[in-house]
Amino acid sequence: MTLIVEDGSRVAGANTYVSLAEFKAWADARLITYSSDSHVNSYILRAMDYIEDLSFIGFKETETQSLQWPRVNVVIDGFGLDASTIPDELKVAVYEAVKTVIDGDSKQDPIDRQVVSESVDVISITYKDTAGQQRQTPALTRALRKLVQSPNTVMRA
Repeated sequence: MTLIVEDGSRVAGANTYVSLAEFKAWADARLITYSSDSHVNSYILRAMDYIEDLSFIGFKETETQSLQWPRVNVVIDGFGLDASTIPDELKVAVYEAVKTVIDGDSKQDPIDRQVVSESVDVISITYKDTAGQQRQTPALTRALRKLVQSPNTVMRA
């Protein structure tokens, strides 16, 4: 599938906030390895599945836009964001989400239980106490912290 980048102008059929070239430049600067362009395109789309499920601050600019951004009534660090802006923080969040996919830690993947010990004779398996928890991804969390609504936030219509 072709990547169609939302640039803040409500691009019809947009499916990402970052281009392949943007991701590769970001990854290259951090010595992050990745595979073929077609694989990276798929990773970007997979990361976008996660990003688009988040509850962002502000409101979608129009009802018919393809993605959650552009948004109105967005304030970051005390400054109002122009509705046609795709924030750098959002792009970094997509880059970090793509990296989690590359690393095999996608937020969309099922969570496997971690085994602490196994025995072969008279089969015995011991699971880790924290079985079922995904690996933490602080860089992704940090990238999203200014863009996502706190679960404790109450919104009035």
